[in-house]
Amino acid sequence: MSENINTSSVPSAGMAQKIEELRDYFTNQRKGFERRWYDNNFFDDGFHFRYLSRTTGKIVDPQSKDVMPSRAIPKASRQIRGVANLLLLPNYHPVVYPEKVSKSSFPPIVQRPQMVDPAMGQMGQDPMQQPQQPQQQENPAYKAAVDKARDTAKKTGQWLEKQWDEQELEDKLTLMVILAAKHGVSFLQCWPDAIEEKIKSQVYDAFDIYLKGNLTSIYDSPAIIKSVPMLIAEIKANEMFSEDAKARLNPDNKYASSMVKEAYLRSRFGSATESDYASTLILNEAFIKEYVNDMNRVQIQESLKERADELKDGDMVIRQTFTAGGVTLRDEYLDLPEYPFIDFRFEPGPIYGVPLIERFIPANKSLDIVMSRLERYFNTMVSGTWLVRKGENMQITNIPGGQQVEYTQTPPQQANMSNPQSAVFPYINMVNQIIEEQGASTSALNQIPSGVKSGVAIESIKQSEYSNLRIPSQQLKRTVKVISERLLDYGSKFIEPKSVYMNEDKDPSYFDVIGENGAKTYDRLGIDLPEDTVVIKKDYHVTIEVEQGTGFTEEGKKATLEKIIQFFVPLAQQGLIPPDVTKQITMKLLDMYGYGATQDLVEGMENDAPQMKEEQIMQMKIAVAEVLKEAQLGGKPAEERAVMTAKVGTLEALKESGMAKKIMGEVPDNPETDAIPYKDAPPSIKRQMEAQAGFEPASEQEHAVEQAKNVTSLIPKNGTNKNTK
Repeated sequence: MSENINTSSVPSAGMAQKIEELRDYFTNQRKGFERRWYDNNFFDDGFHFRYLSRTTGKIVDPQSKDVMPSRAIPKASRQIRGVANLLLLPNYHPVVYPEKVSKSSFPPIVQRPQMVDPAMGQMGQDPMQQPQQPQQQENPAYKAAVDKARDTAKKTGQWLEKQWDEQELEDKLTLMVILAAKHGVSFLQCWPDAIEEKIKSQVYDAFDIYLKGNLTSIYDSPAIIKSVPMLIAEIKANEMFSEDAKARLNPDNKYASSMVKEAYLRSRFGSATESDYASTLILNEAFIKEYVNDMNRVQIQESLKERADELKDGDMVIRQTFTAGGVTLRDEYLDLPEYPFIDFRFEPGPIYGVPLIERFIPANKSLDIVMSRLERYFNTMVSGTWLVRKGENMQITNIPGGQQVEYTQTPPQQANMSNPQSAVFPYINMVNQIIEEQGASTSALNQIPSGVKSGVAIESIKQSEYSNLRIPSQQLKRTVKVISERLLDYGSKFIEPKSVYMNEDKDPSYFDVIGENGAKTYDRLGIDLPEDTVVIKKDYHVTIEVEQGTGFTEEGKKATLEKIIQFFVPLAQQGLIPPDVTKQITMKLLDMYGYGATQDLVEGMENDAPQMKEEQIMQMKIAVAEVLKEAQLGGKPAEERAVMTAKVGTLEALKESGMAKKIMGEVPDNPETDAIPYKDAPPSIKRQMEAQAGFEPASEQEHAVEQAKNVTSLIPKNGTNKNTK
């Protein structure tokens, strides 16, 4: 079959046959991989020597015939799960970036200078000075728009986290990692339910999904087909399927569409039941990429009524077709940007690659052979080997005194057993090292050296092993990002608003969300949404932050938090950081130690904070007074300094107002003061000069009293001062 798949000219009635051809084409391409996936499944189950015969197509298990060693050491199964544990240990936290707020939409505010009369001038300003240029200030509406965009992005991220919790996506991600370790790739289908307005998801293995496996991205495949068994009663109850097509369906009671997976499941679960209540049928759900042209334009317009006018020739659309038993059940076009599947692989490259568990199989089989034969040797040594003449009727009876051997003519002899060769045990150690090199084994298999007791050393071991998993951790990060982007895309299609509950810092809060399509519908109908409703948009930029936390072990996390508290306490005492930072870290440490309601404990510490006694307050006042005295901020020196400050201020004011020349005798007005300088005039003449200048004089005693009041006000009436001893 040609790789250039074109179904735009195929009518709905002929899609069932077309999908069968596509599935056969993909099956032939992955036939060699299916047998390896089958062997990997049995190897993970503990049947290390079971395989599917290429000639007979039957399952061959040498262990059952006792021709091969039967001891199977499940190190490989533990290895892939140890790798999965390390990969999933950090928190992969989706972060939604706020929308871009264009600053050009909020022009700055121009603040014009105050107009000045050139003739009169202004105090402290030269009348001949050039007029000031208009000053620009940032528009307050711009900051408000930025804050709103940040709040919307934060709440959208909280809605994403809620979706992860509701759909148990962390558990599904764990299953994806384990399936990818056995088959090389695993899939998560995520789709919107338009009737219930919910997002649903399901994990599938490599057997259930058909596509071109030689590509590096599943989205480059011309089609993706999901083939899984479904109850025939459920198929017939689906109102979306054609009634005429449902009437022609008959059950096939298969476990899987793949013959190899069918053989594996039958060997594990037996033959499928033919009960009328559990009859199943393989349902094919195909997603095919098509491009708008004259042959499919009419059908596209019927399916995508709202987007029909936006589509032009050459635009990509996805055609979804359900078939079962050679009958087309439903055929339509979807408003989706890509296939509703997300894959996970341990490394980039072709979709069908070498699974992780296959790197352990050869060494594990060698280890099984040696360990099984060594075990048989030890069992033989315990029971012993007897040399008996042919035809001799020998009987061994166990009595309290030992073993009693009866014979007729020739006495039996016990054969001498040689010791196992010294090379056996180094060989076992070498094989174990080969297995451990393929994955994280030191901490995953509890093989930490006996001398390592410190939590810091264990943290270092786990950190080094996690750093060796950088490639799969990057792949997992990409998978989490694509899942989050699909959730946003499907959430933007919701019409009805939904309430979201969040418990942030142990303070429950609620807010409403609605899809972008729903917001447009409400706007078109003239219905106003609540002001705090968050609109989910599909074009939000999402990034994934990997929060490894404070450590890989509980002891490591406690030790790290204690060091953080010791680092932050001096900063809080010096006022470099707010005290709430230390408070939050303390709450996290108490949570880790499991002290229960830490919020109540911290609130009790705040409410029961010790108050200063009256004696302590009096001592504090005396200490403050002593400091003021030593700094000459109180007493007679302070009064004298205040008087001099008042004099200097008065003289500066007289000079700036132009009255100083008149007072100093340059402009004589009063014969009594013409020849007397202000500085040499007696107090009565000075007061007269000040009155002539338009100033209300103040006595030196009044200046001293006012300064004493200011100094006294510096002493706190109640409270504490950390810097005073």
